[in-house]
Amino acid sequence: MDKNIREKLNKLRGRNNDFENIVVYSFKVNEHQHINDHEIKRLEHSISSLREFNKEIAIYLFCDNPHIIPPYFALNYSVRIKPFAEGFDHTMLNAWSIHRWYNLKCFDDEFYNILYVDADTIFYQDVQYLFDTYCTHDVYGREEFGFRHDPNHGGGKNIREQLDLVESCIYDLGGKCEVYKHCLGVILLNDGIHRDIVKRLDELSELMELFKKNQVLLPVPNRRIADQYAVWVIFSRMDLSEGLFASQDVTQGWIEQKHKEYFNPVVCHYTTKREQKFALSDPKYSNLIRDVDNLAEHIDPHMNVSMNSGVYLSQQAVELVAKDTGIVVDSSKDEIFL
Repeated sequence: MDKNIREKLNKLRGRNNDFENIVVYSFKVNEHQHINDHEIKRLEHSISSLREFNKEIAIYLFCDNPHIIPPYFALNYSVRIKPFAEGFDHTMLNAWSIHRWYNLKCFDDEFYNILYVDADTIFYQDVQYLFDTYCTHDVYGREEFGFRHDPNHGGGKNIREQLDLVESCIYDLGGKCEVYKHCLGVILLNDGIHRDIVKRLDELSELMELFKKNQVLLPVPNRRIADQYAVWVIFSRMDLSEGLFASQDVTQGWIEQKHKEYFNPVVCHYTTKREQKFALSDPKYSNLIRDVDNLAEHIDPHMNVSMNSGVYLSQQAVELVAKDTGIVVDSSKDEIFL
């Protein structure tokens, strides 16, 4: 891009730092080896696609067993492979997912702009565009499927009451402002805000323990996203400035209407639920094809809940307020879904 145009855009968007931009992945080893093998394939597809457009940006991959990561990740893609941050509780609710936040402790002494991405992502343009374009707010992401600002899935006649319930529960847990209900599979943390998030990790752990013991109302019946709900609470407590990625640049699922006409996102978060359709779209992703019917319980123990509806909320959540009870959370299979 022309230097003069870049300077104008930086002023227009209020870009106010020259911090280093980095990309972060986090992978918790699963008890089922076929899940680990598949995750390595997804990671390579994602990282190699990123490197196709950007050879320079630092890429970090955290893993609780770094030896499982093939050596060529570092040699071919210059990936910096790191162990999990010390002290992570592998027994906590949704440990299979929530580890990404605790690994931010490894950057506690640094001022970075951090793009966290899950393995089920593919880059189609230079990742730098996201850092250059989405620089006004502390946090950017796409909203989770079924929530107010998600353009893909509608809700039933009580959807507004259900969404308001989530907001109300966030307020009850100390929330200070409305927040987007970000899907945390692609999330941008600007201006060193990760340092402030790290200071709140004890609060995050406390929330997850409350959910695990069913001591507070959990308004998202699909417990797969209980950790996301907890992070929304933390962001609200922090009174963060938030924005949304445009679907033009960060597409979610396979395939959004906008990209059916002309497919040109910066990054696609195709999601595990839609992975098989994605894998069939191009022969180079054929190694992601797997027998999802027979492996469903290993891939996603909450498949029955998530596949019955595109929305993670139900009338059950609204009725719970009148009954003054919580949703019992089954934590017996925390580590399975990737």
